[in-house]
Amino acid sequence: MIKTGMTESQCPHKDPIDEDYEDEFNELRRNPIFTERKVTRLGLPVTRERTSIKSLIRFMKSVVGKDLTKVTMPVHFNEPLSFLQRLAEDLEYADILNRACVSKNSLVRIAHVGAFACSTYSTVLSRFWKPFNPLLGETFEFINSDLGYALIAEQVSHHPPISALHAESDHWVFWQEYSLDTKFRGQFFKVIPTGTCHLKFKTNGHHFSWKKPITTIHNILVGSLYVDQEGDVLVTNHQTKETCTMHFMPVRKVQDKFKVLKGEVKDAEGNIRYVIDGHWDRSLECRQVDGDLNTADPIDLWSVNRRPDDSYKMYAFTNFGIQLNDPDYGQSCPTDCRNRPDIRHLEDGKIDDSAKEKHRLEEKQRAARRDRETSQDAWTPRWFVPREDPYTRTFVYVYKGGYWQSRCRGHFDGIPGIY
Repeated sequence: MIKTGMTESQCPHKDPIDEDYEDEFNELRRNPIFTERKVTRLGLPVTRERTSIKSLIRFMKSVVGKDLTKVTMPVHFNEPLSFLQRLAEDLEYADILNRACVSKNSLVRIAHVGAFACSTYSTVLSRFWKPFNPLLGETFEFINSDLGYALIAEQVSHHPPISALHAESDHWVFWQEYSLDTKFRGQFFKVIPTGTCHLKFKTNGHHFSWKKPITTIHNILVGSLYVDQEGDVLVTNHQTKETCTMHFMPVRKVQDKFKVLKGEVKDAEGNIRYVIDGHWDRSLECRQVDGDLNTADPIDLWSVNRRPDDSYKMYAFTNFGIQLNDPDYGQSCPTDCRNRPDIRHLEDGKIDDSAKEKHRLEEKQRAARRDRETSQDAWTPRWFVPREDPYTRTFVYVYKGGYWQSRCRGHFDGIPGIY
């Protein structure tokens, strides 16, 4: 992201999504592609092929200390999803936002937002395979008519890798720019997100933002693999100045209690008004604080969805994750990652074909980059544009509109052939 160096007093407080997308979203809501119920599949076409532990250890030893975002991974270490689809899993528990938007208590509302920000980490349990790196210009769309939202994501940069996502419902807009740093030291692999998540409620214009915690995969070479999170997730309501802080504790500090998640909601004066307790893999609830005492009945914020009984055979996907690469979804944009042949072959259990296609696509992307460098043509994202965010004083990629209009027409003009 590009730092502007502006002070807060110099920065105009105008949301980068203040453009009115109501007309486009309303057009989509009236279209049969939104209103018709999608057929949901119960599983993947084939179960996951077991990876040789010896080959995994041999490969991992060869890349210790390297930036894994720039390392070509053998395809059998991947899960059959693009990272854009993996990013869309942040919306599995969008029902939390639907409940938050009808809350009349702004402190309870931000507690729900904090629970939403943390709910996605329940999906990382036993997820030890790497999503495919998105190709530059790759997109992903998903319509969830049950929860009333639609999302579009695009890979807007390749070096450095940056993904942008925009999701919208009748009541809220959620968007994020995702980039990351990585650290691999043999026994552990850290994913350090550097982008920011944003949420805005349409009813009152309240704008929230937060950053994601660090995710660490332990025992890469020796021992049983497990995942934990580290760091505070600070959710800020930029209109009311209320905050919700969620504390992820790493194993090295709390041992077997690393899944315990605690937080607090503070008013504009910094007073703790609610406390949040639970586990990031199970459920969260909050209680009102009166002085030093927790009073009143707890408020349920979130409970994890049950996974399929044979989830371990399907890359530990949730029921939501199983839907994301369904070829029968019915999308029509050529750059949608459901059309990627290497991911499709892996999902179908065709490992060798997947590896060949993965190599072909990577070589094609390198050739396209060389052509742009020769002609001095800069890459321009199709559906997102960098805009200044008034609260972080950085330039972030936000949705510029137009995708769903093309989708409703069933025709996309001038789309590059990235596959």
